[in-house]
Amino acid sequence: MAIDFNTGGTNSAARSNQAGAAGGKREVSERPAADTQNTSAPVADSQVSLSNQAQQLQAIEERLRELPEVDTARVEKIKQAIADGSYQIDSTRIADKLIALEQ
Repeated sequence: MAIDFNTGGTNSAARSNQAGAAGGKREVSERPAADTQNTSAPVADSQVSLSNQAQQLQAIEERLRELPEVDTARVEKIKQAIADGSYQIDSTRIADKLIALEQ
């Protein structure tokens, strides 16, 4: 489940007003124009190349985007096992996982 904090809600107007009020209280110091300009000219023949590892990561990301977020076949299998009473709960394994979270 994804939560989008940028969309409207009951508190979004209040947060927007608070941000606006805080923004109005800030003082901005002016700098001379020469300080803010970039004096170096871009190189016309600049090139960027990705390493093999970056290319592999990019390919993996593309494959992951194609996969569903939920393995529906596995969910249905577990639902069926619960419904017919064959789903076994391993309390020792659950306890071990809970203890590992605390460490």
